[in-house]
Amino acid sequence: MSPGAQRTSPEDTRRIVAHARQHMECQDCSAAPGEPCDRPGSGRSIHKSRYIAAAIEVKRQARAARQTPEQAAERAAILARLPKIPASEFAAITTERGGLRATREWLISHGIPYPPPAGWRQAVEQEDGNTTERTTTS
Repeated sequence: MSPGAQRTSPEDTRRIVAHARQHMECQDCSAAPGEPCDRPGSGRSIHKSRYIAAAIEVKRQARAARQTPEQAAERAAILARLPKIPASEFAAITTERGGLRATREWLISHGIPYPPPAGWRQAVEQEDGNTTERTTTS
């Protein structure tokens, strides 16, 4: 367990597993939402990767529920002002496991503040066919 991680209560674990089964496809066994995982491992009802993805989503939902309408509006305004970046530029810095090697310099050169706001990638990524101009800061 990582130093910043907290143990999950049995109730939270059940909620995360239920969310994973109902809403998420398993990347390990390709189980569709609503289907159980195929041989998830000893003591598990779903694969670990599916559980982790669901835990992250449940945590995001809980954080969003605690936001005031003003905070949500401010965050939406910040994300709306971010420049669009072609998906091909993200492909160039994507790791083999799907993470990003976006350095502080890369973010700033593409007009994204550092540290980037939550949800920045979804807000700035565009399809390669889209020719929206973006502004860069030096």
